[in-house]
Amino acid sequence: MVTKPEEFFGFKIGEDRKLARWDRIVEYYYKVASESNRVKVIEMGKTPGGNSFIVAFISSPENMERLERIREISCKLANPDRPLEREELEKLVSEGRAVVVITNSIHATEVGGTQTSIELLYRLASSNDEETLKILENVVVILFPSFNPDGQVMVVDYYNKYLGTEYEGTPLPWLYHTYCGHDNNRDAYMLNLVESRFFAKIAYHDWCPQVYIDHHHMGSYGARFFLSPEMDPIYPDVDPITWRETQFLGTYAATRLEMEGIKGVETGAPFTPDFVSAFQTIAYFMNIVGILTESASAKIATPIYIHPHQLRGYGRGRFADRPYMNYPNPWPGGWWRLSDIVRQQLLSSIAILYAVAINREMFLRNAYLKALRNIERGLREPPYGFIIPEGGHDPLTTLKLIDLLLKLGVKIYRVLEPIKAGSVIYPEGSYLVPLSQPRRPLAKRLLERYLYPDIDVTRDKDGKPVRPYDIATDTVADFMGVTVIEVTEPISAKMVQVSSVAPPAVRLEKARGYVIDPRLNDSYRVVNRLLAAGVKIWRFRDRIEAGGVEIPPGAFYVEDSGNTYDLLLEAASQVGVQPIAVNRDLLTSYPNHYEVKMLRIGIYQRYYGGNMEEGWTRYVLDNYGYQYTIIRDDVIKSGKLGEYVDTIIFPDDALPMMTGENIEEEMSKRLKRPFKLPPYPPEYRSGFGKEGIQRLKEFVESGGEIIMMGGAVELAYKGLGLAVRDLTEEITDTRQFFCPGSMLRAIVDIEHPLGYGMPRIAYIMLVDKPVLEVIPSHNNEDYVSVVTYPERDILRSGWLIGENILSRKPALIEARVGKGRALLYGFRPIFRAQTHGTFKLFFNALYTR
Repeated sequence: MVTKPEEFFGFKIGEDRKLARWDRIVEYYYKVASESNRVKVIEMGKTPGGNSFIVAFISSPENMERLERIREISCKLANPDRPLEREELEKLVSEGRAVVVITNSIHATEVGGTQTSIELLYRLASSNDEETLKILENVVVILFPSFNPDGQVMVVDYYNKYLGTEYEGTPLPWLYHTYCGHDNNRDAYMLNLVESRFFAKIAYHDWCPQVYIDHHHMGSYGARFFLSPEMDPIYPDVDPITWRETQFLGTYAATRLEMEGIKGVETGAPFTPDFVSAFQTIAYFMNIVGILTESASAKIATPIYIHPHQLRGYGRGRFADRPYMNYPNPWPGGWWRLSDIVRQQLLSSIAILYAVAINREMFLRNAYLKALRNIERGLREPPYGFIIPEGGHDPLTTLKLIDLLLKLGVKIYRVLEPIKAGSVIYPEGSYLVPLSQPRRPLAKRLLERYLYPDIDVTRDKDGKPVRPYDIATDTVADFMGVTVIEVTEPISAKMVQVSSVAPPAVRLEKARGYVIDPRLNDSYRVVNRLLAAGVKIWRFRDRIEAGGVEIPPGAFYVEDSGNTYDLLLEAASQVGVQPIAVNRDLLTSYPNHYEVKMLRIGIYQRYYGGNMEEGWTRYVLDNYGYQYTIIRDDVIKSGKLGEYVDTIIFPDDALPMMTGENIEEEMSKRLKRPFKLPPYPPEYRSGFGKEGIQRLKEFVESGGEIIMMGGAVELAYKGLGLAVRDLTEEITDTRQFFCPGSMLRAIVDIEHPLGYGMPRIAYIMLVDKPVLEVIPSHNNEDYVSVVTYPERDILRSGWLIGENILSRKPALIEARVGKGRALLYGFRPIFRAQTHGTFKLFFNALYTR
């Protein structure tokens, strides 16, 4: 007998103002597994917050006995190493079972998914109705009850703390993940987060599912329930069968919801399936049917009342609250509850699982057919593949790209002989990603120079560009600064498949001193380890020669003394950095050098839901071994900031969210729609105000450093009074300038300390704004442009309208302010911890010089 949820938790799942907490959910999952031979629960590991990350496998007892065989068949069909004989194919289809992965509540304030998973688990584990038995017979369900357990705990505890007060139902005032908040669903291909890697191991690598369902919430004032398919544009290299299967499952589930009398069900608007950074959309690029559901939100678990006149359409797809083909039965308004969310998510999950069950052979056969068609397409049309030369500007980052592609299930080879692309011959040992492979759409999208489609569906009736749902490019090679060569002729070369890569072994002889290459991102990890151990490190301002290698400005140098050799060898070996041993007096040979010390680093952290880029900044600093202090408003306003830090980082943000002044008015103007803050408790209403701005001026004028990135540079000219302006503030027509997250070509001054270790030509990420210009003033010499846009041919990948606005403008400015300096990054150097190619521009700001 399987224990009912209400017996275990003491309330009915979805009941007003009641939420099951993660520790109890985990306990319930294990209890059900002990009571039902249909369920197996495993812990994949611990989250950053120390919570268990669990997954449940659910199917018939017979299928549970042969899970490993079902897994093998699923991947043999979906990601084959070779074409299958017809007899072999039919045998696998007959023997196999469909695999459906379901994830819930990656965004922790979207509580319905995790709560619904309890009811779904109970039904599949206990029910003997015909529909459930059909599902269990034909499908293996892989159920992740929460994609973000740490956030689930935060949200439930915060909600319960304020239950019965005027603050009941307000969202969490800080990020609902250790690092990134909502952006955890933009980690689908970079896999920075441990939770992402847990999921990828099952969905991308081990199980190769045919269908993936991802349950979310959306705003409260549109449809009640969204179901895939999404709306145009699509990525044309995804096999059309995938789009048709998505339409089939979404329409089937929507039909079932209509049959159950649920109003306000929508497909199409406002979501698009053409980007790769979200877990549900990346599924399409892996030949997996990705079904997104989005439920209208309540106030966490508190009901919300919606007036009929408050219901509206969207900026794309459906513009009004009235019946449309994809929205035929509008919801009339009224009370909206968590129980409504749970009901529709449970019904849609069962409907999709049943549709897959009764069409099991079709989905299995199509999994193979899509893989085969991708292989054949890659053999007959260009590009035929991509060469990734071994080495490059930062060879260790090249290896990280290779490792990432392997984790995504992309097949990679090393050539055993020279290979030609165009007029250039690349040497033996180069990596090759042929596009004659099952996951061709994914490999192509991540490596090609992608130009966002400027077509009818991406412009409105006035010819203004319609903003992409996410950014305009996912070309990860550009993000990471890795050179990739497109192959436009059929490939003919001896090659061997790569299954894994690792940093190279480090060999280091005892010597007088050791040079560390500034071109490697991982050199900064090594340097930080040595600095933390008290090792003295110098940096050369000029080019040097060491061990027969010419190294550009910025090389690090340590002299052997005490246990320096052992510390260096250990730190370098962990990441594959090869120091260069030297036995001559480099400090005398190259006198233009200085001692490196890490600055005392502070990061500004606010409330109002937190700042995702602040979280990603902490992630990058943690990952590379930087020590830092979280700085809040009271320290800034106290005038004692200099007692805590030498430099303070303001990650990309809007100035009103930092100062806390006129937030609703200012954000309404910027968003071009009414903006209302939730009634946060007083202790979570942050902002350093005019007083804080004055104290920041005093801090920098006294010798401090202020780092501002992306939108946060507004603080420089509206707060600190620097002679700089953002040209985008004067542009109201997006037909004049539009850059919704694109990689742009830029020129780096590699002789400047901020540019040390960079290539002269780099790709930088610009999301909307700013476009900086130094205003002519009496003190022009106080401003230095370290990174500058070229005159033309600025767009590398994405979408850019108005190249002339950027032409020859500075992208990174160092400004002297009194005894200190302000650094204005007019781009996103550590965007989502993905843009490895510009990390050094940020790292270099964190040391004395």
